[in-house]
Amino acid sequence: MPMGKTISFVKGKGSISHNNRDFIAENVDRNRTAWNVEYIKQPIREAYNQLFGEAIAEYNAKQKRKDRQVTDYLKDIKNSGNGEKQFYEIVVQIGKKDDTGVLDSEGNLSVDAKAASEILDEYARSFQERNPNLYLFNAVLHMDEATPHLHLDYIPVAHGYKTKMHTRNSLTKALQEMGIAPAVSKTDNETTHWQEREREYLKGLCLERGIEVEILGVKRDNYTIPEYKVAMRATEELTAELEILNAEKQEAESVIASVGAEIADAREEVEESKKHLDEINEQIEDREKRYAVYEKKIDKVLAAGKPVAKELAVIRKNAKQLPSILGSEPSVKISEKDFNRLIDMAQAPGTLEKLNEIYDRELEHMQGIIDDLMVQVKTWKDKVLQYDKFFNVKGLVEEFKEFVRPKSIKERMEAKQKVVEKQKCEQVVNSTARREKDIAI
Repeated sequence: MPMGKTISFVKGKGSISHNNRDFIAENVDRNRTAWNVEYIKQPIREAYNQLFGEAIAEYNAKQKRKDRQVTDYLKDIKNSGNGEKQFYEIVVQIGKKDDTGVLDSEGNLSVDAKAASEILDEYARSFQERNPNLYLFNAVLHMDEATPHLHLDYIPVAHGYKTKMHTRNSLTKALQEMGIAPAVSKTDNETTHWQEREREYLKGLCLERGIEVEILGVKRDNYTIPEYKVAMRATEELTAELEILNAEKQEAESVIASVGAEIADAREEVEESKKHLDEINEQIEDREKRYAVYEKKIDKVLAAGKPVAKELAVIRKNAKQLPSILGSEPSVKISEKDFNRLIDMAQAPGTLEKLNEIYDRELEHMQGIIDDLMVQVKTWKDKVLQYDKFFNVKGLVEEFKEFVRPKSIKERMEAKQKVVEKQKCEQVVNSTARREKDIAI
């Protein structure tokens, strides 16, 4: 492996689906995806429960008001106005595609890439031990792109808070807990100090294998040798970082292009799902109405049978005994109304039995329909869950919500106002930074 390799630490965009190859962009060689190495692949919500679950439980136990309890810390961090992120990602690379390309001229794994991947592998496997406050929940070595590189996704964990949760997500405090020097300025902060420490560690791994991480052999102009080395190393590192960022850009463009079609299909299928669910609801409503009709019929028959004993006593009282003629059986005389009532009473058990048979058959038929409808409902629910997962993975939840329930004019105006205010704040910050830089110069 030739001398003069660069070491690059680039802030990644944190596309877990891309890192784990749930989505494959155009810059990925599918034939080499099997060469990738997955070190850890833990769902972020599971990681949050593991890291902050105990602190959340202790904090909530002390709260008398439920509205002050922490119910979704992951979501709270996402909506935080303190600049905190749910997780952070760094992309670590040794060399560039020109000197450390994965494939050699014959299409095999190059010697340079093999050496770089071995170093990156050791770096990844020792990351957690070296950085106990940066919890690694997703880590992968990519060998199916131009140059071997690592995607390391981590959650900062800080301890010792005296108010609210004693353990929280805080990158600054997490780095300080690991002994990283405090920030001096916006550009000379804990993160840059930590990256420099990690860079030195990775450089040490390279040196152990006889790989020099220096830039030599280029015209120096008016630089002194130390100045020249610093300038050239910075130039080479920026070139390597630009290579990584261009790959990230290409991937993002591929995602946008492919997901656009998927969104259109998803929208169409969701609309079909809505229509079908409406039809199912109509069928259920129809069955409920028919059910109510049969219930009324049964109630009527049952109601007819309840006062039987009382009515019989009245009929018996009103009946007049007739004299026996020539030894015939005794007879009674009752009114036509009482006679008809007795006939109804005699027929009621048969009517109820017949009605029950009809009702049982109808219930059996309806149960079959309901079972079929429940299967259909489950199928559509599963599809909805799949779309929910799809939109979350692609980061398209907000866009889908906008499709389902478009924002009102008022909401759009408020959102636009927030963007304008944010841009103004950024302009003020940038202007202040430029003035500070000019003063320093």
